Amino acid sequence: MCRLFGLVANREVDIKFSMLEAQTSFKSLGKCNPHGWGIGWYDDKGKAHIEKYGESAFKSEKFDNLVKEITSKIFIAHVRYASSGSPCSDKNAHPFLYKDWIFAHNGTVKKERLLKLLNPPYTQGFTSEPIDSEVYFRLLLQCIEEKCDVKEGLLEGIRKVIVDDNGANFLLSDGKNLYAFRHGKELYYLERKPDGPICSYSKETNALIESKRIMGEKAVLVCSEKLTDESWKEAEEDSILIIEPDLKLTWWR
Repeated sequence: MCRLFGLVANREVDIKFSMLEAQTSFKSLGKCNPHGWGIGWYDDKGKAHIEKYGESAFKSEKFDNLVKEITSKIFIAHVRYASSGSPCSDKNAHPFLYKDWIFAHNGTVKKERLLKLLNPPYTQGFTSEPIDSEVYFRLLLQCIEEKCDVKEGLLEGIRKVIVDDNGANFLLSDGKNLYAFRHGKELYYLERKPDGPICSYSKETNALIESKRIMGEKAVLVCSEKLTDESWKEAEEDSILIIEPDLKLTWWR
């Protein structure tokens, strides 16, 4: 099944609340998706980083420690239920990294067909077995390079993928924007603003959200699940949501 999480903020933030403390924490989703977890982020110089393991996030101390340590303006996180490749494998866990692109996928696509569409250098240096998700990632990047345009490249790559897939949801970032695509699986997004309502949580959680409001933190979150009682919206099927650095939302279809 797998679950995706993405966040873009107006300043460097942590993701402890969404990962560990939300009504439905992302960590808890690892209970039903036990075959791996990973988090990708960008440092203050724009360099991409990923850390991932072939274990359940629900039982992982590494997960807890990592989310308490890192801050960024962009995050992509994933918990894995293996449908392609070996389960409980560090190298098959998401996200995947290529140069400064970070990618995570929810669903299953036809790996062998997509492999035939790849050309060097995208056929080289796979970091997984490869599994279908990394092949999907490489195809999108190849199409972006061929079209010399992110929008046209993503739309072309998606057209090639969704012919016979069983779920093609993804999160992708170049360190500036976050691209979220929905096809075949659930995907929701939330605009969290400093003047937004505080929902019905514990006193400690309300205090945490209030402190973020005081600091002026704004963010857009994307997730396979509604993590809180806030005003999450459902992403439209077969659409790409683009979240820009200023948190402007644009849709491509």
